[in-house]
Amino acid sequence: MLGVLCTLLRVAVWDPVASSLLAAALVGEPALGPELVAICRRESHCRPIGAHPVDAWAGPLMRKKALDVGWLDPACPFHHGDGTRFSTRGVHGLSAAYSLRFLGGCLPPEALDVPLLSAIAAARRALDQCERHGACTRQGRRRMWAGARKYDRRAAR
Repeated sequence: MLGVLCTLLRVAVWDPVASSLLAAALVGEPALGPELVAICRRESHCRPIGAHPVDAWAGPLMRKKALDVGWLDPACPFHHGDGTRFSTRGVHGLSAAYSLRFLGGCLPPEALDVPLLSAIAAARRALDQCERHGACTRQGRRRMWAGARKYDRRAAR
């Protein structure tokens, strides 16, 4: 029985698709599950990944901006060091500098490399986008991600 529970826990935490579906349920919005899976497929082909190397250059600026607005804690030892660590990470392609706040506390950016934590942050981010910006649909969140003007121009074609 313990072996079965350990296997289920391992799948729930480390499998990107299972983590996406579980995270949606954990934040109280199970309907977000398919959207989180789609993001996972787009960002990482739902294969575990850490930092996205092509985006590393943006990490130091992202960290500075996040510190400036209070999304990272200057007193947290994990929020210092190599700035490239704060760029895009994990199976949902989240900016660590901007997304660690959705997990709370003083955590290193590498926490987003754990598929379940990445999925929880992505789900909480979606809820935040609804609450703060009125982007309460998949299309509304995609419009924000792409940039409203760019998205609207493409949709008009």
